[in-house]
Amino acid sequence: MVAGFGTTATMLAFCTYILATEAEVHKKLQAEIDEHWQDNRKELNYDVIANMPYTDMFLREILRMYSFLGRTSNNFTSNCSGTIIVPDVHSIHHNIDLWGPEDVNHFIPERHAVKRHPAALIAFGIGPRNCIGMRFALIALKMSLTYLLHTYNILPGEKIHQGMTLRETNVT
Repeated sequence: MVAGFGTTATMLAFCTYILATEAEVHKKLQAEIDEHWQDNRKELNYDVIANMPYTDMFLREILRMYSFLGRTSNNFTSNCSGTIIVPDVHSIHHNIDLWGPEDVNHFIPERHAVKRHPAALIAFGIGPRNCIGMRFALIALKMSLTYLLHTYNILPGEKIHQGMTLRETNVT
């Protein structure tokens, strides 16, 4: 379980980048969080974050745009024993046929309001062998993001720029 915190922290860093560069997204997310957690004395728990559709769409768009794992692999045990299949997650998450008609390189949480192919978003893998920590990670992200935006206002720094270059590292 401890190994999953690094990826969750990285996704939270992507969240703060988007919040600092996308003012309208920040405003909508802030409004939803303020609406659902109005009482500062109330403990932040699952009941507070359970019905926050814009926050869910925001996190799914973070996972689509900045999937921490650019690739995932599965080993076959029959027919093709020993064969490793490596889907290109980035290409799937930026496929215009799956994620259009809007520009797939723009951050648009509302695109997740439309039902998509079940394999269009595979940040945690797909099927019975997807990431066992998926629900835990999503709840941790949502709780952290809710607390962060309830407590602080994220503003762009003087030297922040639009766009980000992502590179694969440690890929063999």
